[in-house]
Amino acid sequence: MNPSHKLAILAGAIAVFSVTSYLSLADRPNVETTKNRVVYVPNFQADSLATTDVLTEKLFAEHDLQILNVWASWCGVCKREHDELLSLSRAGVPIIGLNYRDQSHAAQEYLAREGNPYAKVIFDPKGELGIDLGIIGTPETYLIDQEGQILIKYRGEINKDKWNAIFSKFFDISI
Repeated sequence: MNPSHKLAILAGAIAVFSVTSYLSLADRPNVETTKNRVVYVPNFQADSLATTDVLTEKLFAEHDLQILNVWASWCGVCKREHDELLSLSRAGVPIIGLNYRDQSHAAQEYLAREGNPYAKVIFDPKGELGIDLGIIGTPETYLIDQEGQILIKYRGEINKDKWNAIFSKFFDISI
């Protein structure tokens, strides 16, 4: 088999894999609720992004309801939703950040430059907690109660329409 045939077969295989991967992700709903099952944040110990604190799942006991926002400094969609998160934080919505598969210095520089909407930031450079949560990509946003139960999991950008349709009723805050 000559090299051009091998290249054509390889390109075809990559195309089939890409289309199959896209379609399998496209079939997943953006919003998942846990009405019919109880799902909790897994037990974890992780470094804080900005301090020497070790954070655990107990941080969700600080408020009746909190938002967990999965983000990264390299994520373009995360950058688009950042202003909405700042507005929500200023309005009193408690938001925990999960910095996912990122570099500490890049994430800290991003928050210093653009503003920090997070009460605390869990640093997950290898994506270990992300795997336990079932994260597919960034951004993802979770509504979590005081017991650590995940009530809603949303994949994608939080904008005004999405916040008002999915989350605002829990905080009585619209943007």
